[in-house]
Amino acid sequence: DETMMLSAAQTVLEASQQLRQKQLAVIAGLRRFGYLSDASDGQSGCSIFAGGYACDSLGRYLQALSLSEDELRTFGEGGCTINIGESVPISCDHERRVGQVLSQLCGGLLAESATSATEDEAILHALERASAGLDARATHTDRVRACVHARLSRKRALSSCRERADAWVQRPTAMASLRRPWRVSIRTSG
Repeated sequence: DETMMLSAAQTVLEASQQLRQKQLAVIAGLRRFGYLSDASDGQSGCSIFAGGYACDSLGRYLQALSLSEDELRTFGEGGCTINIGESVPISCDHERRVGQVLSQLCGGLLAESATSATEDEAILHALERASAGLDARATHTDRVRACVHARLSRKRALSSCRERADAWVQRPTAMASLRRPWRVSIRTSG
């Protein structure tokens, strides 16, 4: 959710109200040009995939929230919008900040859980053992097992994404966009 993304960004880059307004203007530009989906329906379109990659939308959103005052002064709001939308790196420091924000976001989402991944694995194994002795009418256990499995899968995806983001922060490069912890759609013309 957008509140959590703003909070994660604030921990990495202390943003004044004026800077935050410029960052939000870049996000509005990304939406206006179709690089981000319209969030008026309450859905941001931001996802983290099982392999530990964040979707393009989440990467773009976090890139906008990671813009510094200097970067906005250098490129302007419109320039930052186009660079982010077209997957043009802004700077190595910017890429590092995006990785830090993504790591913070994943960590925050993991911290919200009432159980750890280890606890979920133990619960899942216990449910599997319990369901082995039940007859086919015991669908309650199957439903609970499916819910715990989904919760565990989410935690694994978030952990994997956090690890990718942390690795990116350790060795960022403005030119290796295919190694980013978020997916990048390469667009070609012609």
